[in-house]
Amino acid sequence: MAIKSFGCLFLFSFLATNLLSQCGTCEIFTNRIENGDFEDGNTGFSSSLNYVTFFPFVCTLCPENNYAIGNNATLFHSGFTGNDHTNPPTGDFLIANAPGQAGVAVWCQSVDVAPQTTYTFTFWARDVANNNNPHPLAVLRPSFNGVVVSDSLLAQGGWHSLSVEWYSDASTSLDICIVDFQSQTGGNDFGLDDISLTACEAIVLSQAAFAGNDTTLCSRDALTLGTTPANGYSYSWTNSVPLNSNSIANPVFEVNNTTGVPQEFDLVVTRDSAGVGCIASDTIALVVLPMNELYVGEDLMLCNGDSISISCGVWDSIVWSNGATSSEILVTTGEYMVEVFTGICSEVDTLTITEYVLPATNLPASIDFCNSMPLIVESAVAGVWSDGSTESANPITISNSGTYYFTYSDSNCEATDTIEILLFEPFGANLGSDTVLCAGTSTTLAANYAGTWNTGYIGYELTVDSPGIYSIAIPNGPCMSFDTIVVAGLNAPIVALGADTTFCEDFPHLLNAYNEEASYVWSNGDTSSTTFTNGSGFYGVAVTNVCGETYDEILITNFECSWELYVPSCFTPNDDTFNEGWKVYGYNIRAIQIRIYNRFGEAIFETADLDVAWSPSQSVGDDIYNYRIEVTPYEGATEVRTGSIYLVR
Repeated sequence: MAIKSFGCLFLFSFLATNLLSQCGTCEIFTNRIENGDFEDGNTGFSSSLNYVTFFPFVCTLCPENNYAIGNNATLFHSGFTGNDHTNPPTGDFLIANAPGQAGVAVWCQSVDVAPQTTYTFTFWARDVANNNNPHPLAVLRPSFNGVVVSDSLLAQGGWHSLSVEWYSDASTSLDICIVDFQSQTGGNDFGLDDISLTACEAIVLSQAAFAGNDTTLCSRDALTLGTTPANGYSYSWTNSVPLNSNSIANPVFEVNNTTGVPQEFDLVVTRDSAGVGCIASDTIALVVLPMNELYVGEDLMLCNGDSISISCGVWDSIVWSNGATSSEILVTTGEYMVEVFTGICSEVDTLTITEYVLPATNLPASIDFCNSMPLIVESAVAGVWSDGSTESANPITISNSGTYYFTYSDSNCEATDTIEILLFEPFGANLGSDTVLCAGTSTTLAANYAGTWNTGYIGYELTVDSPGIYSIAIPNGPCMSFDTIVVAGLNAPIVALGADTTFCEDFPHLLNAYNEEASYVWSNGDTSSTTFTNGSGFYGVAVTNVCGETYDEILITNFECSWELYVPSCFTPNDDTFNEGWKVYGYNIRAIQIRIYNRFGEAIFETADLDVAWSPSQSVGDDIYNYRIEVTPYEGATEVRTGSIYLVR
């Protein structure tokens, strides 16, 4: 393995230019490395180091075993320096803070290569540690398919390059790496740029030049020459007169030879591989036999039942598709193909004879029509109507069923169209008047003709057991008549005047016995659905409809609603039989609670009965006592009354 080392950029450019100039006619200069200048960022390669992205005002590359892609090493580490190798200060390069571990693959890429080809692998490296003191430097060596070369590039100072030749032998792929063999830290930081794998690769011809096989063909026979075009190749034919193109890989050759003698052609194709001057050629010899042109005429149209004579001319032999072998034949409508022969050559032509299609009348074969309005039938073309006895203009108004004929002509062709007319009358559906249906019963609805009910039933009568809207559609041919009946649901009367009740004073109160479709008879003689009370007593009502009768009554009691409570302010329990006890009086009171308290707030008497009086013993002395009374009237809310009682013996 030969190793060459170059120290300047212009030497690398000179080498690339020199390699290109040394490539042969059928060779092409290639660089197999993708993104070797890192201008596309962190793509196209792999690394055992960790990739980090730039973050302003932060030491992005301070941790070891990391790398970044950028154009200024100082931006990633304050202790780093250096710019891109090719385009300082704008270009990008790989900036690495190496881990101090020997054998680390800092850059790797897998590429396709051509077999039996010598490649030159070149990369540039530099020291990025901004340190004038002696410090460890990166020791970088290429690795080809896992085999590390012995020579290395020491990343010292500015940019330096290392170029190594590698022979592919039978390989078609290459795993290539740049490996750092520096095992010390503290300055072994480096930059990589402009990595390339270049060679003069042989142009692989995907196909040989091929004009085609020598052929004898008849006049006007088309023959595709050459082969399928290959990408990036150009083609040139020496004789372009009988070709549709002289610059494509597979032109079409066609010659109209009516000279009566064979014609010979020699055509040569030259093929330029990828436009670099690799030329290949091939020749084809073609003989075109003579043959006059066959023409049996333009396609024809005939009226229905007509015939015509057609001719193909004079030939060595003739065969028509109907088996005829003469030059002229009598034909009607159809397709007629003829094959004629001159020597071994033949030619075919076809004549199609079609029936002249008269304009469409757009008339149906028959019409079933509901005769509820006039039927007007009109043809789409001009002509005359007839019912077999009389003639009418177009359109025609039809009032009777029957067969009608329409005769018309165009371009000397005549035709008759026939239409059958059948008129129908609507039956007129009738379900009668709306009705009611008592709960728990059924009724039968009847129509004057059988039809389809909206329940899906088909027939004259429909038995229903639920209220609703029922309809029938009665057909007669295209005629359809409809009717609808409403069946309303109805319950037997329900009357609930309520429980017997009482009311304050003697005011009228409304009683309501409303039911649908019902009549009323009140005990007071009223016949409407409601009545007003007039004093205390029994009120009854009988309610009747088609589904039944019911009766209810209620007892109304009126009473005086005002109430009052009388509380004495003193009493004299001195055994003189007068005013001996303290008692509360009142009326229209539903409930009461009476409590009496001494001056110390102690309850000394309690009762819930208006008829019970407070009759204190002799031990209860003269004094002022307090009372608290909770009273609830028959009508109204509970009230509380308080006050004082004077006990005087």
